[in-house]
Amino acid sequence: MLSKSDFDLPVPAGFTERVRRGVRRRRRLRVLAVVGCVLLGLAGISVAAWPEPRRAPLESAAPAVGEVAGFRIGYAPPGLRLDPRVSSSVYAVTENLLVNDGSEAGPGQASAVVTMRIFVKANGGNSLFITVLQPLGTTPRADRATITRWLSAWSTIGMEQVGGDFAVPAGSARLMRGQTTDGPKHQVLITTADGTVIDVGGNAELTAAELTSVATGLSRG
Repeated sequence: MLSKSDFDLPVPAGFTERVRRGVRRRRRLRVLAVVGCVLLGLAGISVAAWPEPRRAPLESAAPAVGEVAGFRIGYAPPGLRLDPRVSSSVYAVTENLLVNDGSEAGPGQASAVVTMRIFVKANGGNSLFITVLQPLGTTPRADRATITRWLSAWSTIGMEQVGGDFAVPAGSARLMRGQTTDGPKHQVLITTADGTVIDVGGNAELTAAELTSVATGLSRG
C-alpha cells in the first residue's frame, strides 16, 4: 500500500509566494464580480422604476371657419361671420369670359362650376367673398388649361398684379389691386394644381394683408 510519503515532491523556491498571490487575486476578482452583479441589479431596478419623460401633447388643428367646394376655410378677419347659404351654378365659359347672365351652359360649350361663400359684417352687410371656379366641360377648342386661363382673366378684369406669385396651401397665388369709387381694392387669385381658380375678394375695407391671410388659410378639405 502506498503512503502519502511516496508523493512528496520538492517545492521550487518562490512557489509558495506565487500561490498566495494567486489566491489573493482570485479573491479580489470574486469580490469585484459580486459587486458588479449588485450594481447591475440596482441599475436595472432604477431604469425600470424611472418614469418616462413626459411628451408634449400634439397640437390639434384650429377649427375650420367653413367650407367651400371642397376647400377648408381656415381664417376670416375678426368681426365677420359666414353666411350659411351656398351659391353654386354651372356657367358657360368663352374666351376670357364667364357667361353668368343666368343662362346655363349648352351642349358643346366649355363650362365651369362656380361656387361662392360670403362672409357678412355684424350689420348684415356683405364683406368677404370666396369664389371657387372649377373647369367642367371642355371642347376641342378649349381644354381644361385654356378654361383655367380664361377664368383667371375674367376674375381679374380691371386689376393689376402687385408683386410676384407666392405659394399658399391650395396652390399658387397672386395679389391683385384695382381702383373703385371707394378707393383701392385688393383680391388674391389662387390657381390650384388641377386648374381650379379661387378668387378671394371683397369690399374696399379689406386690406391686402387680410385677404392674403384668408388665402393662406384655404386648403383642401
